[in-house]
Amino acid sequence: MKFTFLCREPLYSARKRIAVIGAGPAGLTATGYFVCRGYEVDVYDKLPYPGGLMTFAIPRHRIPFEEILDGWRDLEKNFSVKFYLKTKVAIGNGYDEGDEFVERRLDLLELSRNYDGVIISTGTWRSRKLGIEGENSRNVITALSFLYHQRLKELKLSNGDTQSFGKAIIIGAGLSAIDAAEECLSIGVKEVYIMYRRSVKEAPAGVYKINSLIDRGVKFVELVQPKKIISVNGFAKSVEFIRVRLGGLDESGRPKPIPIEGSEFTMEADLIIAAIGETPTPPIYSGELIKYIGIDGRLSVGSDYRIPNTNIFAIGDVVTGPSKIGLAIDHTLKAVRIIDGAISGEKIKVDDMLKRIKRVEKPMLKFVEWRDSISEEICRYLNSYTDIKLESCLSLSPFTRIFIYTKCIECETCNAVCSFIHDGRSLIKIRKTEDGLAIPTSCLHCINAKCVAVCRKNAIIRGKLGEILIDYRKCNKCMDCVNECPIKAIRISRGDIVNCDLCQYLVRGGLEPACIAMCPARVIALTTRRS
Repeated sequence: MKFTFLCREPLYSARKRIAVIGAGPAGLTATGYFVCRGYEVDVYDKLPYPGGLMTFAIPRHRIPFEEILDGWRDLEKNFSVKFYLKTKVAIGNGYDEGDEFVERRLDLLELSRNYDGVIISTGTWRSRKLGIEGENSRNVITALSFLYHQRLKELKLSNGDTQSFGKAIIIGAGLSAIDAAEECLSIGVKEVYIMYRRSVKEAPAGVYKINSLIDRGVKFVELVQPKKIISVNGFAKSVEFIRVRLGGLDESGRPKPIPIEGSEFTMEADLIIAAIGETPTPPIYSGELIKYIGIDGRLSVGSDYRIPNTNIFAIGDVVTGPSKIGLAIDHTLKAVRIIDGAISGEKIKVDDMLKRIKRVEKPMLKFVEWRDSISEEICRYLNSYTDIKLESCLSLSPFTRIFIYTKCIECETCNAVCSFIHDGRSLIKIRKTEDGLAIPTSCLHCINAKCVAVCRKNAIIRGKLGEILIDYRKCNKCMDCVNECPIKAIRISRGDIVNCDLCQYLVRGGLEPACIAMCPARVIALTTRRS
């Protein structure tokens, strides 16, 4: 991930100094923006490496550690960002998951006096509790803790041996439950059960992900609620569940589980994982500012993302609550220009930043080699999960840009950065299926593009990469291209016909298109032209 996707070197000399507290996706994205603006940035994080939950929770097959490492090194080497790791910045004393590596503690208010601004991006490092008897047994663990310790072993930060479990019970059906189930399969757990108090249709992770796990042998049991964990000498042996039926909507807007009297049953297990979500962890445990923390743990800030009467701002999940990586990045990118204006007194437009990027003679872009199976993979996937027809899609091949859908983690980061680059008008559409699958779609810059053939004004032209561009001086908004595009990539927005231009300003400046640069799973790529 190239967090400095906006620049190769600072575009301004802002001469301001800020501290970022928390080096997860929100904190690193904010850091990338501010160094492009010419700020001096110091980053503080309690863990031994940057990346937050991307590094220390999400399984490696979703996000390779090398992606985060490359982004970190770019910030450190090319933009002189100082990282103060194993350092917790807070007001008062408090402990959250992941704090065991902390070697130094700093007071947030004292630190804020040394900077023009401080940005809190500490995410969600506290697991929700089941609130039932026996949950403190030795082999009962939260999903966050389970995933965290697996990542520590991979990073050689823990000497613990991987234990062997015959049967695991996972309570919950959100994304952390999905990750925990996949992790159980990867370490050889023989039987894996996901137990959920609503039906599969209400599962936060989505029907698609649940069914994918079922296909791999995970057993999904719906409409059950844990009553207590039965332990012997501090070691959990089984879980007592009660069956439930769904009633009216609760405060979350979902059907309320109602216990069915007399329906209790017990399941034995070697490992019990509580995966019922996490809560925000603002680094404020005492003092005057604690009044800005809500009952749900979220840090309340003003419209300028500032804690009132301070130079302290907050972004990402610590403000919004737990979300996807892309949604945390989206919140950050909406916040940074407002925070920038509050600190610098300047009103910065993204267009102005893009125009400052110095052109290079030959852009240094990465390409993957085209193969005939690529179009088959992309078109069959879109045909299966969207209303795009297979034959029409295949007729456009080969493609200049591709989405490797089978590896996409549905984080929506591509949509967030595209929206930022194009002034809130994302040229990537997230199609969401009924079973919860999120599919990013946009112009594939087809070689056999129908939009080029149908345009009577010759307003659709090719760029140096073979990309589809619209010459607005010639375009008469006849809509022929919109109607002819089989994958519905070209559309009307604010009265204009718009289409992805592969981030022309970035590419001319030797940078990758934003969606490619910031994709944590590296599933968007440019291809070499087929002869």
